[in-house]
Formats: sequence, C-alpha cells, structure tokens
Amino acid sequence: MATPKLATLTGIDVVVRNMDLFSKRQAMRASRALKLGAVHVERKSLEIVPVDTGNLKGSWRITNVGGTGFKTVLRIGYIGVEYSIYVHEDMDKKHGKEYNIKYAKEIAAGLTHSRGEKQQAKFLEVPLRNERRAFLKLVYRELKI
Repeated sequence: MATPKLATLTGIDVVVRNMDLFSKRQAMRASRALKLGAVHVERKSLEIVPVDTGNLKGSWRITNVGGTGFKTVLRIGYIGVEYSIYVHEDMDKKHGKEYNIKYAKEIAAGLTHSRGEKQQAKFLEVPLRNERRAFLKLVYRELKI
C-alpha cells in the first residue's frame, strides 16, 4: 500500500496576521460607526428639543461608558439637567406651534418669546425611532468592505 502524500501549506501565518489586522480595523470602524450614528440622532433631536433658556439643548452628551471596538457602549441624551425627563415625557405640555398659539398674547406683549415650530415632547425617543434606518445605513456604510 502506498503512503499518502502530505501537502505543505506555507504562508498561513501571513493569512492569520492579515485576518487579525482586518478584525481590529473593523472593530475600530464599528466604534466610529456607532459614534456617527449617535451624532446623527443628536442633530435630529436638537431640531425638536423644546428651548426656553437653552439649558436643556446645551446638555446633550455622547459619552463612552465602556468598551471599545465591537464592544463599544455609548450613552446619549440630555445629561445633567434634572428636568429633562419631565419635559421629554409630558405629552400635555405645549411646545412649538401649540405653545406659540396658547401664549400669543404674552409673546406679543414681550413677556415671553416664541418657540420653534418643531419643538415637542419625546425629543429623544422620536429621532431614535424615526432615524433607525438612517442610523443602520451609517453603520453599514462604515463597515462595508
């Protein structure tokens, strides 16, 4: 019986090294993609956040709370302004166009100022929901080979 011939494979170390390098690059790109998505949500949220003094609008933060690469964890939102949750959740409060209509006399008398037409409650939740496709598209574009 003939002895089987063994094949010799060379260069496997180069393949493994290149795969490792590719994986590290993709991890960095994933982290960057997540941050790009967060900035996109930020822009959309800042368009509709209610503004009175500007404190709430100025409190937007994107914070890395842990991990890197594929394990990146970001916290986004209006941080450090205690009343932000109340403004976000109060669906009965008048914002934007409704505020301007309700307080038209006070605005005309200079006792208060008008608000942006798009201002509304759920100013973080709405962009997260509405911009889901755009967010995923940013991530896809960043990770595309």
